[in-house]
Amino acid sequence: MNYYETLYIIHPSLESGRLKDIILTVEESLKKIGGSPLAMELWGKRKLAYFIDKQKYGTYVLLHYNGEGKCTGKFAVELEQNPNILAYLTTSIEKKNVLEQVEDLDTQIAGKTRESQRTESSSERTKTTETKPTEPAEVKNEEKSVKVDEVKADEEPLEATENESDKKDTADDETSPEEDIESKQKNADETAAVSEEE
Repeated sequence: MNYYETLYIIHPSLESGRLKDIILTVEESLKKIGGSPLAMELWGKRKLAYFIDKQKYGTYVLLHYNGEGKCTGKFAVELEQNPNILAYLTTSIEKKNVLEQVEDLDTQIAGKTRESQRTESSSERTKTTETKPTEPAEVKNEEKSVKVDEVKADEEPLEATENESDKKDTADDETSPEEDIESKQKNADETAAVSEEE
């Protein structure tokens, strides 16, 4: 006897009752052609890597079984003819890699249905929650630059401070634009205070 695993993808629009019927039909067809199902694991609804029959999602089912070599070919034909199965992949495995059936089919379907509902509702919640818009840094910088521009309207003393601040900028290129504006504002205030004293 050889051991195989088949991963097949069922159409995503099927509800839990119909899903159970399809899985049982697949297992029955496997028994008819000489294989015996050992374990079945429902992975649930997942996003496909690419569209299959215009579908973006699919319900994944992993089936471990044993049988003779011809069994896999006949089983592949059965899966091909089932319109509810989007795709499948059968591989040969060793006996030690066969899964142990932990939960029955009804429990797995109920669990995956609840899990998919939770993920859908949580994704809807994240879409509907609105974040408080924060004031962009550009607006703050514009306000500060307006103040600096007003001070620049003064005459000669400001040119001297600009040259000094330009020297500082070239010496320290790692300063942020906000720090540059603040230093220019401080220099302009100092020159205004000096000109008032004179």
